[in-house]
Amino acid sequence: MPDSPADIYVRDARNDDAERVAVICEAAFAPLRSIYRPKGETIARQAERAQTGTRLVAEFEGALAATVQYDQHADHVHVIGLAVHPDYQRRGIAGFLLEEICQQAILLKQPVVVLDTIKETGNVPLFEKLGFRVTHEAVATWCVSETWPVLHEVKMERVLLPDR
Repeated sequence: MPDSPADIYVRDARNDDAERVAVICEAAFAPLRSIYRPKGETIARQAERAQTGTRLVAEFEGALAATVQYDQHADHVHVIGLAVHPDYQRRGIAGFLLEEICQQAILLKQPVVVLDTIKETGNVPLFEKLGFRVTHEAVATWCVSETWPVLHEVKMERVLLPDR
């Protein structure tokens, strides 16, 4: 990973981070709830999934500012729930978290990092700037919207080890 500015520090989450992680996730996802909301069964599945995998946090100028989780699969690493608190957005923190996951994937000899996003959030171009490309798009059936008649789930990937 390239050296991060001295004011951004990425590390594994600790048990004592749980309350702040919850605050970050709630604040980061609140604006998106006007675009989409997970259905009840999806919320239960997400809570279950939150107990597995590896969670990272990013500190910015000494404060917990962002979090993301990832888990390892047979042929890729999957990014889950990237959340940057609104007070700290647009400072490169999401990019540093994703870069750390990419470095971990390389160490795990995983050729690809995968993430999913909802197209209507406008996040696809952000992830493209961070080296991800769209590999699949489909109607999102796990969430609902009061704003959009149809939502689209976009699968994106960043190839790390192309020769594998």
